[in-house]
Amino acid sequence: MSKFRKTLYIVLAVLNGAAVVTFAIAAIVMSSVTGTLDSQYAAERWSKKEKYSQISMFYSQSAGVVKNDIFTMRVDIDKKLTENSIENQNPNARLWIDAYSTPCELLVSSARNDVSIRADVKATATGGDYFIFHPLKLVSGYYYSDDDLMQDRILIDHNLAWQMFGSTDVAGMTVMIGGNRFYVAGVFEPESDSASEYVYGENPRMFISYEALTKLNGGTEAVITAYEVCIPNPIKDFASNILNEVNKTDEERYRLVENSERYSMKNLLAVAFDGGKRAVIDTDIIYPYWENAARITEEKASVPAAVLVLSLVIPIITVLYFVWYVIHTRKKWMRRFAEWIRTGFYNIMDSIKVKKQNSVKS
Repeated sequence: MSKFRKTLYIVLAVLNGAAVVTFAIAAIVMSSVTGTLDSQYAAERWSKKEKYSQISMFYSQSAGVVKNDIFTMRVDIDKKLTENSIENQNPNARLWIDAYSTPCELLVSSARNDVSIRADVKATATGGDYFIFHPLKLVSGYYYSDDDLMQDRILIDHNLAWQMFGSTDVAGMTVMIGGNRFYVAGVFEPESDSASEYVYGENPRMFISYEALTKLNGGTEAVITAYEVCIPNPIKDFASNILNEVNKTDEERYRLVENSERYSMKNLLAVAFDGGKRAVIDTDIIYPYWENAARITEEKASVPAAVLVLSLVIPIITVLYFVWYVIHTRKKWMRRFAEWIRTGFYNIMDSIKVKKQNSVKS
């Protein structure tokens, strides 16, 4: 082996070792970023066996989506699934789930006569299985539900609980909103990852049912800005195509996000090399705080994803080099291989010959 070739092999070994280490570090960093948001993994929680997809549709206020529009889409989704022979094998279980929500701001005050405490609160009005999609960590109490008879229960964060009551163990306590009494169903802690903390803000937050918000608005329904579904996705783009088909809103007034594909390598690389186009706001759609948190994690994960792919360049070049080298020198290697076979054959024959001579002598 020439000195040059020996040096080349040493350099390639060092570069490939560094590439492997870089690949491992990038994979670990990417995994740690993409695994922080429970709101992006509803499909995995809903079905461990069948292939499901989680999809979010975000609407502008001008789209004017209300509860009846959601009910119409539910009917149409059922029809599409039936047309494609996708039916629930268990009649006692649901085939798919959904949730809808919209942001609002409410003035919350204490219900006590001896103390007057008020707080401006960022609220989210919800319907459907919202807390399956967003499994908030409860400090005390329980979630409210669409099945609640009076629709007068709310979920508050620990900041609002401390402001109103000086404690987080306040399930069953009451507050006043718009002259109506509401009961605290539970107290939750905001997500603790850096992205969620950033978009959550310092203001206290709460969740209220969509029906309750409608009553507070004197019967006027608030415009729904987010619709989330978790439905079967037997083949690629099946679920997203259904949602686009059942949607009756103009294309420029909504955005569809396939959460289940959010952290795929294809999507992360698209984010990494989009040239900053995501920063351009060309619509009046305002994403909810949890979607903004998810978009932040996309940006963070796109960097190690790009590094991960780039770290494969040197190993691929190395493999291609050795393939080329073997092909280019195949005649020499074939001669060496033939010589090795011939030498081995003669050695075996000589060994057999020696053994026969020794047996004759004995």
